[in-house]
Amino acid sequence: MVQVARDEKIVQEILEAARAIFSQYGLKKATMEDVAKAIGKGKSTLYYYYPGKNELFEAVVVDELKKSVRLTREAINSKTTPKEKLKALVLQRFETKKHLHNLGRVIYQDIFANFQRICSLKKQFEEIQVEFIKEIIVGGIQLGEFREMTADEITFFAHWAIAGFNGLVLPIYTSECIMESDHSCDKVVDLLLYGIARSKG
Repeated sequence: MVQVARDEKIVQEILEAARAIFSQYGLKKATMEDVAKAIGKGKSTLYYYYPGKNELFEAVVVDELKKSVRLTREAINSKTTPKEKLKALVLQRFETKKHLHNLGRVIYQDIFANFQRICSLKKQFEEIQVEFIKEIIVGGIQLGEFREMTADEITFFAHWAIAGFNGLVLPIYTSECIMESDHSCDKVVDLLLYGIARSKG
């Protein structure tokens, strides 16, 4: 038991150091030696856990996505109404963007060099986000806050919602019209739920 705990601690030390190194230098310039120096260990320790720099970078990205999923789940669970839950999800995505600012820049700079693998990791993350949305919508229907929807409609809505939220946090969209605030999230969620059409009748 003690051995497993000690190994996990080393893994986390490596991932934290690697995250900082990749964020500072980028994937191309960063080296395994840089990471080893940052944790005060030899390169052999790194190679024991990760066969190379690309594998270590992937592990850092996966670790950050797992943290984001956990924090999103906690944010959703802390709210009571479906609208508040959706807003919490959007706000948490903004927080993730801030936290991963430099690492995100590295990911996007390197996206074409490792396009398929990065897209695969992103797809896994987005599928979890889609399930969060579906869960919120089903809860809203059960509470009578949302209209009845078929399973296909809920899935369609969830995928389009995540696609829209992705547009809010991508660094390539730079308009100052989109402010990362409670007020902006309220407006986004209201438009998402109620649209811009006049009510009939």
